[in-house]
Amino acid sequence: MTCMVDLEKLERICGAPGISSFEQEIGRILEEEYRELGLICQKDGLGSVIAVKCEDRPGPKMMIAAHMDEVGFMVEAIDENGFLKLRPVGSWWSHLVLGQWYTVVTRDNGCYPALMGSMATHGLPAEIRNKTVSMEDVYLDLGVENRDEVLALGIAVGDMVVPWTHFEVMQNRKYVSCKAFDDRIGNYIMLEAAKRLRDEAHTPLYLANTVQEEPGLRGARTAVEWSHPDIAFAIDTTLAGDTPANQNICSLGKGVVLSMIDSNSIAPRKLVRYVEGICEKHQIAHQYAVFNKGGTDSGNIHKAFDGVLNMTLSIPIRYMHTNHSMIHTDDVEACIRLVCELVKDMSGEIFERLL
Repeated sequence: MTCMVDLEKLERICGAPGISSFEQEIGRILEEEYRELGLICQKDGLGSVIAVKCEDRPGPKMMIAAHMDEVGFMVEAIDENGFLKLRPVGSWWSHLVLGQWYTVVTRDNGCYPALMGSMATHGLPAEIRNKTVSMEDVYLDLGVENRDEVLALGIAVGDMVVPWTHFEVMQNRKYVSCKAFDDRIGNYIMLEAAKRLRDEAHTPLYLANTVQEEPGLRGARTAVEWSHPDIAFAIDTTLAGDTPANQNICSLGKGVVLSMIDSNSIAPRKLVRYVEGICEKHQIAHQYAVFNKGGTDSGNIHKAFDGVLNMTLSIPIRYMHTNHSMIHTDDVEACIRLVCELVKDMSGEIFERLL
C-alpha cells in the first residue's frame, strides 16, 4: 500500500523549533497552511491557532485539539567558561540527552548547534557509572572559550533550546523518525483532515493547535473557552509497547489508539462505543490504551463550562520525549480517516444520544 502521508509537509511541521511559549514559528506555518485551504484562522490570548470551518452550519460544535509545543530546554545561566546551564521544559530522562546535539535559538532567530556535555566514559568508577545523572547537572557545550563569545552570538538567558535531528524514513518506509512527533503529528493530522474535508458540509468544526501543553495543558484551557465546543477530541501520542525496552498493549502499525484512561481524563463509555462503531463501519484499524500515567489536552477540555463530551485519539510512538522518536504512517492515516468520518457523521441527534 502506498504511503498517503505527505512526508515533506510532516518534516516541515516537525522541524520547526517551538517549546512551550515559543510556538510562534510552528503557529505561523500552520496558519499559512490553513489559509491556503481557505479556512479562517484565529488566535486566543495565549497564542493557540484555531482554524474554523462550517461555523454557520447546524449541528453540535466540534473541537479537535493537538498541541504545537515540543519538549526542550530554556537557557538558565551562562558560566564564565561559556557553558550553558539549562532548565527543562517538559519531561526528560537525563540519560537520553547526554552527548546529543541541540540547537540554541536566540531572540533574533539565530540558530547555533551545541552538544549536551557529559563525563568521559573512560575510567568512571562503578558508583558514578551506575548513578542516574541529575538534570541539574547537565550542560550545553557550544565549543567556545568563554562567556563573552557566547554573548557575542546573541545568546541570552531565557533562549530556547530544541533537539537537533534530521527527518529519517527507515528501512521499512512506513516507519519514520524525527523530533517533536509529540505532538506535531497531531497538528499534521488535523491539517490533512481539513484538506480532505475541504468540499464537505458538516457540523461546525474548530481545529485548535494549542500552546503550552507540556507544562500543564494550558493552551487547551484557553482554546476550549474560545471555541466553546459541545464535543471535543484531543489528538496526541501514546507510548508504544512493542520494543524490548517497553511492553504494553500498543504497537506501531496496528492503527489509531482509542485512549480509555490516563492520569487526568477518562473517556465516556458511550463516546468510546460510538467511535468504535465508526472505526468498524469504515474498516479503520484501531487499538486501545489503558494507562494511568501521562495526559493530554483532554485533561482540561472535558472540565470546561459544565462539562464537554471528550476523549483522546492517539498515535503510538516509540522513544517519546527524546531527540529521535518513531511512528508508523499507517497509524497516521487511520487517525486522519477517523477524524474525517467523525466530523462528517456528527449531528444533533447523534450528539444527544451520546450524553
